[in-house]
Amino acid sequence: MKWIIMVLVFSFSNVYAEDCSQQDFDKADMALDSLASWKAVDGFYSRHSQCDVGYLWEGTSEKIIRLLVDRWGELNELSALIKRKPALGDYVIDHIGEILDVKDVEKIRDYSASHCQIDSKDLCKKLHDAAVYILPYMSSQYQYLNN
Repeated sequence: MKWIIMVLVFSFSNVYAEDCSQQDFDKADMALDSLASWKAVDGFYSRHSQCDVGYLWEGTSEKIIRLLVDRWGELNELSALIKRKPALGDYVIDHIGEILDVKDVEKIRDYSASHCQIDSKDLCKKLHDAAVYILPYMSSQYQYLNN
């Protein structure tokens, strides 16, 4: 059994190493603070998505949720970028995860259900579905920590 685990760990670490060199990871790390607009997220995705692991994934998730919550009125910009590059939409949705603040995810759920003032209602539906999906996991995690 230990042998199988070692092979799997080695295999996954090699996949990561081939996809994201240390130099690529360092560049992504340095670029993380620049994610202040949807255009910046698009550029980051194009250049660094292969390094979207560990604390970089967490940092990217935090930047994305901040854009969604704090700049909801600019969602049309994201929608236009996704129209040209559909994979960007999946990237954004994939960053709505249980490491985020529950209140922020609840805001995304609520905004996407009642404040969707953009052309692409599909984007709002995907954001809503992602928030609704992850919230029960976040709530159970919160209950576990407080017991």
